[in-house]
Amino acid sequence: MKNIFLKIVIPCLVLTFTFSCTSYVDDSNIDPDLLTDSDATNLFQGVLLADQFFQTSANARSAMIWLNQANGENRQYTILNNWNNSVASEFDDNWSFAYVNCISQSKIAQAKADLEVNPNLKGAMQVIEAHCMGTVTSLWGDAPYSELDISGNNPTPVYDSQASIYAQMQTLLDDAIANLSATIGAGIPGGKDLYYAGDTSKWIKLAYSLKARFYLHVKDYPNAKLYAAQGIDNADDDMKAQFGNSYLQSFNPFYSFLVYDRDDYMSGDGYAARLLDPSAALYRGNAKTDEAARYAYTYNEEYFSPYSLNIYGGDYGGTSGKFGSDSPIPMVTYGEMLLIIAEVDARDNFSAGLASYNNYRALLNSAYSIGVNNDGYDSDGDPKTDNSESYLYDAYDASDFSAGGMENATSSLTDQGALLREIFEERYIYFMGTFECFNDFGRSDNAAEIQLKSGNPGSPQRFLYPQSEINANPNTPSPIPSITTKTPIHL
Repeated sequence: MKNIFLKIVIPCLVLTFTFSCTSYVDDSNIDPDLLTDSDATNLFQGVLLADQFFQTSANARSAMIWLNQANGENRQYTILNNWNNSVASEFDDNWSFAYVNCISQSKIAQAKADLEVNPNLKGAMQVIEAHCMGTVTSLWGDAPYSELDISGNNPTPVYDSQASIYAQMQTLLDDAIANLSATIGAGIPGGKDLYYAGDTSKWIKLAYSLKARFYLHVKDYPNAKLYAAQGIDNADDDMKAQFGNSYLQSFNPFYSFLVYDRDDYMSGDGYAARLLDPSAALYRGNAKTDEAARYAYTYNEEYFSPYSLNIYGGDYGGTSGKFGSDSPIPMVTYGEMLLIIAEVDARDNFSAGLASYNNYRALLNSAYSIGVNNDGYDSDGDPKTDNSESYLYDAYDASDFSAGGMENATSSLTDQGALLREIFEERYIYFMGTFECFNDFGRSDNAAEIQLKSGNPGSPQRFLYPQSEINANPNTPSPIPSITTKTPIHL
């Protein structure tokens, strides 16, 4: 494990000096610009930013390429089209973002919040720690957690089992909910809260949403539904990664890469684009589904042929697309909660699942997930005009999933199986650009029937343990699992 103590703790310690001098020179050696310590409030936003960068940076692009939502076009990105070409060093940065920049800083800030008697702020940072660590275990499987030591006394923590980490996340989130419910202390600083302006009730719903997600990950479906019903319950409370409009500082990482860093390395060409393209043979639309607006918001044909990722808006001009310079990236959302409920219901009973899935489609039919502000999308730059791209998500009937129906045309699945396939296909589109797509692929054994790139042995199931960790921590699993080896909970 990297020495977290050296990178994180030392800058946060109070440096105490004793001088044998007269009083008039007592302050002469103090540099007012040298940061020697910080309180929990000032560490808070850094923890939020570290988590969202971990969730949205380079390896998220890799997962998109592996799942055929995008394509590597030049140099090392062509190699990424075959997941088997991945090497351990490609995962060094994301591992560091998670452990050094987010989880360790969160633990330091939580300790300070305890000293400051601010349980609400501690609770919010516990939620972020759970979001980050739960994602880590979903991607890598077994990982260090229970022996993490921010004092620097244990640079080689043991690896906890994946199942154990998920259980620890549930306990951490329960503790977070209790702290967020407390009525003492200064509370969450609204001016530094990127998501909820200090509103503890919204943080509690986020905590319940993560509980639902993690129960879904381990296939505890009753608890997944139970907590999804207590989670985020409206579009305005979605947790979205927030970005500005400044290169090397606050750009959306997809935009920064696609425009400023490696503008010809990656396109949107792939299976997902053809699912959304009304002119493609694979188009998933039908008499009750019009994907034109979501397609235009996500892809276009002006930068790469035949498809590119839509990077317009903000810095580049035009109506903001899904990957624009300051376009937010959904991380935990109301739509996800409705999809969790729909999946769980569909596994139990076709009729209940269809009703729940139609609840989600009604949300889509309000332009949810289409446009930065869920207000539809116009590729000509004028949202909500008569020229806006069209969309339609009418309710499905039971007959649509019967043998020969529009959602079961091949007659190869039961109505229940066809509904589950549709739900997973929707998740594949809805979660594009996030790690939930990748987790779904392994959890469901590709229930969405995604067409991966051909000619590559196996299928992508996990991230490789980073080379930095292999070199530094003898507890790293050996032999090192390959990228096509399922994580323990997916076996």
